[in-house]
Formats: sequence, C-alpha cells, structure tokens
Amino acid sequence: MRVGIFDELNFFSRLHPLTATIYFVELFVLLLVFNHLLVTGVLFVGLAVLCSWYFSRQKVWGTLKGVGSLMLMIFVFNVILNQTGTKTLWSWQLGSWTFRITQTATLYGVTMALSLGGMILAFVLFNGVITTPKLSYLLFPVVPRLAMLLTISLRMVNLFTQKFRRLLMLQKTRNVVLSEGSWRERLQKTGRLLRILLIDSVSSAMETAVLMEARGFGAKKRSHYQTFRWQTMDGWFIVGSLVIFSLTIILRFQGWGWTGDVTRFTILGSHDGWLLLPLLAFVGLPLVGEGGYKLCEN
Repeated sequence: MRVGIFDELNFFSRLHPLTATIYFVELFVLLLVFNHLLVTGVLFVGLAVLCSWYFSRQKVWGTLKGVGSLMLMIFVFNVILNQTGTKTLWSWQLGSWTFRITQTATLYGVTMALSLGGMILAFVLFNGVITTPKLSYLLFPVVPRLAMLLTISLRMVNLFTQKFRRLLMLQKTRNVVLSEGSWRERLQKTGRLLRILLIDSVSSAMETAVLMEARGFGAKKRSHYQTFRWQTMDGWFIVGSLVIFSLTIILRFQGWGWTGDVTRFTILGSHDGWLLLPLLAFVGLPLVGEGGYKLCEN
C-alpha cells in the first residue's frame, strides 16, 4: 500500500536513513505496547494527520478507505469471538446458546482496529520516507540478501497494485465491472483477476531471479550511487525522539496505557490522560522539525 514518496526538499526526507529508521522503530514499538482506546486513537489520528501533511489528501483518503475495511473486519471478529465482560449491550438467544455483544468486547475491538490502522499508516509513512536507496544504504553492508529481498518486495507491492488497476480498467472496456452483480459474482470476478496477477507475479519473480543470477548477484560487495551524511539536525532529532520515547516507555512500565485483564478493559485509566502529551509530542516531532527547518532556511 504505497501512497507516494516524499518531496526531497522537506525535513523528513533530508534526515539520515539511520535517524529515520530509529524513529520508525520507536513508533512501531509504541503502537504495540499500549492497549487503551484513547491512547491508540490518538496515535491513529496523529499518524493520519502526519500522512496528510506529507502526501496528497486524495491518496491518503483512498488509503484510509482501504484501511477502514481491515479495521472493520478486526472489530467484527473481536466482537463476535469475545464474549467476556459484565455489561451486555445486546444479546440474542438461540436455543441453549446465547450470543452477547458486551461493552468490553466493543471497546477492545475498536482498540485493536485502531492499533492495526495505526500500524498500516506507519508503514505507509515508512515506505514514503525510507526509499530504495536509503534502504540499500542501511542494509546492504550488513545483510545484503535481506536488503535485496526487502527492496524487491516493496517494489513488487507497488507493481502489483499498478497491474491490478490496469486490469480493472481493461475489464471495464469489456463491460466487466467488479462492483456490479451479486456478492458471488463479485467474488468470482475478483478471483479471476487475482489468479491472473498471481501467475504474472510468479513469472516476474522467476525472471528477476534469472537476471540476478546472470549479473552475478552476491559475488562481490555492492556499490552505492547515493550516499548520505550525518547532519546536525539528525543529532537533535534523534535525541529528542529518544528522550520522548524513553519517557513514554517508563510510563508504560509504571502501568500507564495498559490493561492486563481484558474483563476490566476501559477507555482510559485514571492517570493515563497525561500519557497523551508525550505521545502527541512524539508523533508531531517531524512537524516540529519541519518548522525549524523552514526557519533555518529563511
């Protein structure tokens, strides 16, 4: 799910690849270690605003619609499978079996959906910042095969999306529209397209493997056509992100932003409101850097 690539004139794109990677590692960790509804909601909204700042709003909106379907699926599964909780919002009985929708299941489902949505938005942001040259610069000296695998995978995702859109346009010229017909007909049409894409992807992967072998991949150390230098703004940014991240993790180990017992799941704990301040500061740190970068340029 690739929204785009950043403008090379902004602050985030000029950071050293190591600095940006450390920031995203911290961001993914924060998305994993909290399970309160308001905390995950703030992270999700903050990442949506951050993506809207760097990418076009139309593309971000399209991404959010795709993310929304996955979030809805996670929410429905959690509500159906989780029957814990004392407060019942709705119940339905069929013979000896009783199905309930509880407040705990609803809150937990929304929280997990927001957490998944935040992960996807963070990956979209990462995919826009850490371009192929930056990824190669970081990983090829250490793990060249893994670096090549990640580079090809990211490229294949973009190509897969482009080919799927082209197939949709081609099918429309044949008067075949996926959004028309019953659910069974839509699934059959989508399955045919996915089968075509799968065959084409396997063929492209085999061709890529043959070309890599012909060019002697792995025989010697790979060179780089683009180099990156550590700058003063990298030091300030990484220090600021590490300080805020460390403070947030300390609060997490104090029990803030986490409920171990799902039956006692709430929107927010008694003292967790203060946790929102460092989280907002961490997500908004790139925007603060953009402001400082513009002031220094002027």
